[in-house]
Amino acid sequence: MRLGNGGVLGLLAVAGSWGLFWGGWAPLIPQIKNDLGLSDQELGLALFAVPVGAVPAMLLTGRLARRFGHRVLPAVTALFAGSVLVVGLAPDRVTFTAALLLVGGASGAIEVALNATTAAHEARDGARLFNKVHAVTPLVMVLAAPSVGLARELGASKLAVLTVIALLVAASATLAVDPHGWREPEPTGVDRGRQPTRGPRLLTGPLLVIGAIGAVVLFMENAVEQWGAIHLEDQLDTGPLLASFGPAAYMAGLSGGRMLAQWRGSRLGDRTLVTLGGTLGGLGIAGAAMAGTPAVALVGFAVAGIGLAPVLPTLLGAAGRAAAQGQRATVISAVTTASYAGFLSSPPLVGSLAGWLGLPTALGLVALGGLLVIAAAHGTRLLSTQAGEAKAGALV
Repeated sequence: MRLGNGGVLGLLAVAGSWGLFWGGWAPLIPQIKNDLGLSDQELGLALFAVPVGAVPAMLLTGRLARRFGHRVLPAVTALFAGSVLVVGLAPDRVTFTAALLLVGGASGAIEVALNATTAAHEARDGARLFNKVHAVTPLVMVLAAPSVGLARELGASKLAVLTVIALLVAASATLAVDPHGWREPEPTGVDRGRQPTRGPRLLTGPLLVIGAIGAVVLFMENAVEQWGAIHLEDQLDTGPLLASFGPAAYMAGLSGGRMLAQWRGSRLGDRTLVTLGGTLGGLGIAGAAMAGTPAVALVGFAVAGIGLAPVLPTLLGAAGRAAAQGQRATVISAVTTASYAGFLSSPPLVGSLAGWLGLPTALGLVALGGLLVIAAAHGTRLLSTQAGEAKAGALV
């Protein structure tokens, strides 16, 4: 397992720099809103440019990664660095919106390229890396938010903060340059017969199930991130500071759970990891929804994070191992994009449910997503049932 440029270090650096921007983004929004004189409606429309740019970029990046391989990740990370700087330089609403469109596109491209590159490294080096790589992003996000808040308290401008972030993202792009490429070792003996001989049909049942599980998991995740603080503040009468610990507890659980899965997850098998994730994720969110005290709610959110943590990395790893080398980037792009659909749909759907039934009930319904994850995990042959078992060619 290579640790230097283009190896695991490069993957971790990109995952961390991506989390650095998005973790520090929320504390910057009030300052940007004031500096540009935006109304709430204008800000909302500008922020909508992020997903508008992300979705087509995610679809395109799968094709680019299939054609250009290891070159794509450093390229889109460098593009992301430039887009972050453009946001800081934007002088008005139109330029700001255009910059966010570029940020969304580059960010979506990084998601796909990072996942495709991680899958390629797993195949090339024979090590499971998804949980390790995905653990870095929430950890950095938890640290970035208060760091940017402190920088603002000390008088740093948005341009100064975003310039520092852009430079760190650019540094991670250089670390992601991979001189070794994605070439896998040639299979020998009995292993040759286990290799997929043709690419997957992208609408096969197993791939659809994997994408659906990912969408449910990100639906649940974004519900906690967007509504956890509101639940604590409005339903349990906490102040803003304590309420902010709701999403933070979830993100900390997310990072810790992925580290734990990287350390011990290979002993359980993919299906067990996903099943446990659905169970703990559902129970944690349900516990937070029914909590009578802030402490219980925070524990619930943390448990949900620990539980759901390994699910998406495990799904991506299983899909990557199942695909033929020439189709792996396309498969990873499909799963990533399908999962992102759940992330995008979560805030408005949960908001509608909350307006109709109340937020605690809405979060309780979100918790039922854990049952869907469990059922789907047992309904696909793509997930291994024993430690070390691989489902090569399951998508074929």
